[in-house]
Amino acid sequence: MPKGAEDLPGEILESATGLLVDLCTMSSASGDHEGIRQVASRVAAELARRGLSAEVGTESDENNEPQPVLIACGPKAGDHYLLLVGHMDTVLDAAPPRIEGGRLIATGALDMKGGLAMFVGALDLLAHRGQQAPADLMLVAVPDEEVGGAIAERAVRRWAADARALLVIEPGEARNGGETLVAGRRGLAEWRLDVTGRASHSGLAYWQGRSALAAAADWSAQAQRMSEPGPGPTVNVARLVAGDTDFVNGLAAHFALLGTSRRRNVISERALAEGEVRFLSRADGERIVDRLERLTETLAEHYDVKMMFARGISVPPVDPHGPGAPIVERVVGLAAARGWQLEVEEDRGGISFPNYVPDPSKVPIVDGLGPVGDGMHTREEYLDLASFERRIVLLADLLATL
Repeated sequence: MPKGAEDLPGEILESATGLLVDLCTMSSASGDHEGIRQVASRVAAELARRGLSAEVGTESDENNEPQPVLIACGPKAGDHYLLLVGHMDTVLDAAPPRIEGGRLIATGALDMKGGLAMFVGALDLLAHRGQQAPADLMLVAVPDEEVGGAIAERAVRRWAADARALLVIEPGEARNGGETLVAGRRGLAEWRLDVTGRASHSGLAYWQGRSALAAAADWSAQAQRMSEPGPGPTVNVARLVAGDTDFVNGLAAHFALLGTSRRRNVISERALAEGEVRFLSRADGERIVDRLERLTETLAEHYDVKMMFARGISVPPVDPHGPGAPIVERVVGLAAARGWQLEVEEDRGGISFPNYVPDPSKVPIVDGLGPVGDGMHTREEYLDLASFERRIVLLADLLATL
């Protein structure tokens, strides 16, 4: 038996593993409404047999297409509840699952059907112990997380606002021979820089021109250098397009100019740059965005061009030392009591469910509770079955304390 998986009866592990394999045989790539509904219906049936009120409803996505959403509730999940969130969609279509060397190699096994099957196994383990799952338990599983869908964001914003805590059953990470738990996630602020210079003939009237490209390139280089190592904020210039106005404004129609000599003799009068700032604290995010705005003013004057900096969408960070810290500490202690160590990730970079919480500073959040593996979004995606066993026990231990 893997370290940390003591007292997990074989029949519970066998049942949870069988459920996981079954879920992985169901093809549920994002946008496959029927496949996702099949996954939702199977999980709903399993949860209903374990005493939860489970329903597969329908929500409209950004294209007004109906998609299945699974909501399962304990008997006292009223206005204030313990919320678990996950997703049912995968990046790839299903391939036949196979077990090799302690690994389940299957589409979505890690990301994140393993978390759904783990939850069912944890409920079985609690029942075996004679313990009750929290009566105010609620699970919300969405159909479009892998495509950053509107339903996932909308569901978390709706349900997390009144949650007493949020548990995310997405996978942790295998690291240095151990496993991780996620306590903090970076926020994101998108931006756009619009530069207008003055066109001129680069041979006959070079000094009369005002290069939008030169200004935007200098701005981009200085912006990237604002990035700070470690927990500090980062700036990424994701796109920079420049040239004459027709080229920039009609890039799709004029991309064939690239690689030719045509219109190279024109000082660039138009430039667009787009990117993002990522940050672990709101203060850091505001500080860097303010610096970018000041840099815009300085370089506009220096290059004698018009530069406009615009903020785009913003996603809040999850503070690793915020209200979720005591529960994170508890989870680490529960793992240690079982004889295994969890490393806490305080700085996970990717945007996920916790970033959709209206105000993450007001809700205790624990992320990465699911089992670990590797290769997500590839044909060699696998779930570590020893981790699956440990995480079933860990989730049951945690639910018993909540």
